[in-house]
Amino acid sequence: MKFPTACLLIAALGVPLAHGANYPLGTMTCDDIGRFASETMADKKNGRTREEALAALESRTYGDPVERRNLTDVIEILYGNLGRNLGVQSAGSVMKTDCEAGRSQ
Repeated sequence: MKFPTACLLIAALGVPLAHGANYPLGTMTCDDIGRFASETMADKKNGRTREEALAALESRTYGDPVERRNLTDVIEILYGNLGRNLGVQSAGSVMKTDCEAGRSQ
């Protein structure tokens, strides 16, 4: 699952997304991605740094190697420019919607 920042910005603005390829999610679901994004944004708003969020990925258990990459992408996006425009709920919604759009292609 690669989250193109431009596509997410478009999603944040309410424009439908379109992707040409399926997202490889491993054992995760799009709901899992959305939930993780909301948790990440809540942690960010509570003062957790990007470095702390990335370090926390080391202690997680993954069902497939792609999952770590996916969660790293979510953190990078939410701690980047797009993250400034999202709240806790909207972060989860945008990431879940982008995932679902990519899965339906």
